[in-house]
Amino acid sequence: MNKGFTLVEVLVAGSILLMVMVGVSRVSVQSITSGRNRMERDRIEAAIHNNIQLIQQADSKLTLESMPVNERRKACINPAQYLKDKLDQASGASSVPKPKVTGIDGNNPITRTIEISKRPGITVVTYSFLAPEHSIGQEQRIVELNPNFQNRCILE
Repeated sequence: MNKGFTLVEVLVAGSILLMVMVGVSRVSVQSITSGRNRMERDRIEAAIHNNIQLIQQADSKLTLESMPVNERRKACINPAQYLKDKLDQASGASSVPKPKVTGIDGNNPITRTIEISKRPGITVVTYSFLAPEHSIGQEQRIVELNPNFQNRCILE
């Protein structure tokens, strides 16, 4: 009697092994890709959250008492515009630089715009970025700020 496997048994076992290996490789590639995308997203989100905290800190430090006397009237007439101007300044106590993150392609994927809302007294900060996951596309994070010093303008 011959001991061993027939050619048919070897081919069936080989094709089953091949299907299992292809399935495992697809799962492995997908987990590596999603892990890299997750890390990239976490870096972008962390930079945005850090920048939001810096903006909120700058807003809380921007009081009427901290402003030069000759700027108080201008600040009280249009508080949202005054806050926007101070945040956008290149330097100063209330300036907050745009978030800086180096993406996979070497560019900063985050753009920040500061605008005045149509509703009076509200400054709108918008962060836009292209999501690392290709199926999602452009994303935005929007923060609306009511300038901290605005409540004291009534008393001035």
